Amino acid sequence: MRKALFVIPHFYSAGNGFYGSTGNVSARRVEALERTIAGIHQGLGSRQAFLLWLQQHVPEKGNGHVIKSNDDFQSQIDIIVCTTQGKHLLDELRLPGHLYRHHPTQAEPMLLGFACHEVLRSQLGRYDWYCYLEDDIFISDPLFFQKMEWFITMYGQDAVLAPHRFERSSTEPAHKMYVDGSVRPDFTKPWQDVDDRRHLEADVMGMRLKFERWPNPNWGGFCLSAKQMDYWASRPYFGDRDCSFAGSIESACNLGVIKTFRQYKPAPSCASFFEVEHLHPRYLGEQLKFA
Repeated sequence: MRKALFVIPHFYSAGNGFYGSTGNVSARRVEALERTIAGIHQGLGSRQAFLLWLQQHVPEKGNGHVIKSNDDFQSQIDIIVCTTQGKHLLDELRLPGHLYRHHPTQAEPMLLGFACHEVLRSQLGRYDWYCYLEDDIFISDPLFFQKMEWFITMYGQDAVLAPHRFERSSTEPAHKMYVDGSVRPDFTKPWQDVDDRRHLEADVMGMRLKFERWPNPNWGGFCLSAKQMDYWASRPYFGDRDCSFAGSIESACNLGVIKTFRQYKPAPSCASFFEVEHLHPRYLGEQLKFA
């Protein structure tokens, strides 16, 4: 069974900021963090069961018989939530404490993501996958790790498969929208050459899937194999807290990865092949114009 570490930066200071961490409704942030943590365990963890039978009309507990399920897909999961300066909502979570570990820091709030990088580096040699995840990203794909492992097998350790991030609605013109659209090709040119092996194609379950070097690498996190994490941590720029991509939060998610690896996402025609949900929707409510 693979072992995976997720490190999540979590900060909250009530206000009217652009980011959810500085929003004015703390309950939304509590719910998002709960769903983020629980979703990792529910979708990817080892405590999954299959109900074989259930005795009817017997009120006592323990009348069902279950077996373990999804053994082929499960992972041993550890989650570390990094906070700073006591500004967090962990005390309000309605989750069992064993689902995560709290790692307090005194980092500058906008640099908390880089403190998470140091936590990841401190755990080298202990896990098969090293993941950084913002505190409002929901993973529901049970094949999350299998898809990344398959991609590395196909295209090498210098290639990273990243998911698209989406928001959902039942009232807007689009019921589902991928929110990290393309940017000007020169926006990330200082750190990645998206024309280098820009397009890849592969047959998967009878479908011809396409993958692209996406000019906008963001999806709210990164996941690297043990070999990839080792390699990045050995680079001289690891830990330099370079914030030159969009801002410090976006740079913590993306900049080190695109400096080091060729990152791909599924093409728009098959975007749902690999995706995560953004639990703090702020784009879907904007005026949409369909091409």
